[in-house]
Amino acid sequence: MANENEVPQEAVDPGEALKAHIEAQMSEAVKALESDLELTEALPPDLWEVFAWGPYQYRNGVFNPFLNPGRIIFTDEDAYIGVAVWMNPHMCRVITDHQDKIILNFYTSDMQRMEPAAGDLTHHCCITTEQDGRCYYTTYWKFKPELAACLYETNICARICNCNNNTLQDYAGFVRQVYDFDPEKLWRMSPQTPGWQFDRPIRYMVANRQEDCDCAEEDECN
Repeated sequence: MANENEVPQEAVDPGEALKAHIEAQMSEAVKALESDLELTEALPPDLWEVFAWGPYQYRNGVFNPFLNPGRIIFTDEDAYIGVAVWMNPHMCRVITDHQDKIILNFYTSDMQRMEPAAGDLTHHCCITTEQDGRCYYTTYWKFKPELAACLYETNICARICNCNNNTLQDYAGFVRQVYDFDPEKLWRMSPQTPGWQFDRPIRYMVANRQEDCDCAEEDECN
């Protein structure tokens, strides 16, 4: 029997499937927060946060947001990172009244060679805020690593800019909340559960399927 969470590759664009998954998570989280605030103090008026998910890949022609994210990508394989920007209701009204823009910049470093990643692994996009009552916005970035490396690191910067294309004071930052779907496990009998990881960029390995795994006798580990 097919997993009800699996979306056939031909049925939907993988980036849009990721975005829909994030939209559902954000909607549920915002409703829970609003419910909690009915019994507690209001949030600070200028509070906002940027979240990231990924990287995701299609595996075996299937997109499953609950299973597929991992930190091993093969060269020339499409991968996806999702982002959500949330603002509290007070800040949201101020920002959307002026239809300010949210600017996202994705910067990827090759940590094996300690240099900017080769290929087109830098991305820039803008989100125009709307007066539709929504206080969060979601997007995704599709990328394709060309060069294998032990470790890549993608950092995401966010700014909110006014109609004069100036960054608003106090409204610049970077992603510090990354959802980890693949936490390390020490013992099978007591695995760590997936969850949010604070103050960590998106890190992943890029491997080359065609690269030989040759070991000479002198290469043997002690």
